Amino acid sequence: MAVTGTLEGRYVDLKSCTEDDAEFTRDIRKDPEFVKYLPAIDNTLEQQKAWIRCQREKSGDYFFVVWDKEGKRIGTISIYGVDGDHAESGRLAIKGSNPFQALEAQILAFRFAYGALGLECIDAFIYADNERAIRFNKQFAGKHYPPETDENGRKIIKIENWRKDFETVDKKLSSILYREKKKRSK
Repeated sequence: MAVTGTLEGRYVDLKSCTEDDAEFTRDIRKDPEFVKYLPAIDNTLEQQKAWIRCQREKSGDYFFVVWDKEGKRIGTISIYGVDGDHAESGRLAIKGSNPFQALEAQILAFRFAYGALGLECIDAFIYADNERAIRFNKQFAGKHYPPETDENGRKIIKIENWRKDFETVDKKLSSILYREKKKRSK
């Protein structure tokens, strides 16, 4: 589904994906840095545009492009599979060099999901060998389950992110992200 407007942060903004983002979203999913941990796509630009058109109409599926503050696309993130007060998060692929960008993108997505959508729990499924993503997700105080094997023989870790836990973590992470530099007295 398309969200009108922009989810604004200090380091990044999230905007619903449009057909104008098709080449970027297709290319990022073909990037070797991300393909090993995200399902690869092998489609044409027209097929990607068709997928985006369909996704924008699909109930309970929110696909955002992450923009840096200079107006450059740097990644993607999603909340999808909304079912009652549950959903999944994923499609997180950020090419930013600033570590705060990915952190803020996830915070903005969770705030949207818990606030605007009224969700109580957001699940994430991460390949067990994706240590970087697992470390990243631990910052959000989600409950990590032991790995299970998927239909392709890969180990996957399920993470449950509950609203009540995120509210506490959001305050802590926000104090780090948005800390104002104290003026030094002379």
